[in-house]
Amino acid sequence: MPRLFVYLSVHRPTTALFITTSLSITLLSLSPPQQVRVTRIAMLTVLAPVQEALSFIPSFFHLRGENRLLRAELVRLQLQNAALRENSLENIRLRRLLGFKQKTAFTYLPAEVIAHESGRLMNAIMIDIGSRVGVAPNMAVVTPEGLVGRVVEVGPISSVVQLLCDRNCQASGIVQRSRVAGIVSWENGPDFELRLPLRADVRMGDWVVSSGLGGVFPRGLIIGQVVGVSLEDMGLFRRALIAPRVDFSRLEEVFVIVAQSEPPDEQPAMPDSLRLPALRPESVGNRERSGLPTSTEPQR
Repeated sequence: MPRLFVYLSVHRPTTALFITTSLSITLLSLSPPQQVRVTRIAMLTVLAPVQEALSFIPSFFHLRGENRLLRAELVRLQLQNAALRENSLENIRLRRLLGFKQKTAFTYLPAEVIAHESGRLMNAIMIDIGSRVGVAPNMAVVTPEGLVGRVVEVGPISSVVQLLCDRNCQASGIVQRSRVAGIVSWENGPDFELRLPLRADVRMGDWVVSSGLGGVFPRGLIIGQVVGVSLEDMGLFRRALIAPRVDFSRLEEVFVIVAQSEPPDEQPAMPDSLRLPALRPESVGNRERSGLPTSTEPQR
């Protein structure tokens, strides 16, 4: 084999002539479609590495532009996160200053759906946790997408959750943009219904969340998005159709919201700006010289 390479390198012009003559004779012996196919295969074999190497150049500039956009988006999100953190801290300070009670914190218990119950009596699911881990009736059940329903029956190791898409399950909802509240219910079909006052400000695309009224569903859980607005038959209420955020037919994992025990109420400290000034010594002396009482004890 080394001798063959040496011979080809020494007789390079003769070797090139022999190869090109052989290829020409081979191509002439083929039909025109076969000639085109063989030529295309040869060109792809030879040019593919070159094309792959050259394709890196536009992708490089594309990646640089995409990297620049991602950095700008990262900076924007970091600034937005910092602003939200500052607003949260300011809210805490103001609530403490005004003596508001802190909102109740929640614990989320993960659970798996082990059965679906869809019938005339109730649309429900069964989950694999129960009273042993702290589940109780009327606890809200959610997914990362939004509100699912509430716990109605509890066993030691399993529970039954009534879905929001059940005729007997209603929730108090609020339009996130205009803060108009109403009752969310399900009758039939894929969408929920939100009954609102006649002059309620609701538009297509508005998000509806739980209002927190009633004590079952915490405030701010996403229910769905408004996809239609109409008037009822009598014209006394406005009805909004809500496309649910949760796909109730594909529930596999859910979370049960458990309210943590609230700390005992503490008397908030009164701000210095609201305290009455202390009585100065010279004013006490003036009261003694004038014969006025210097204490708050009742006069006999």
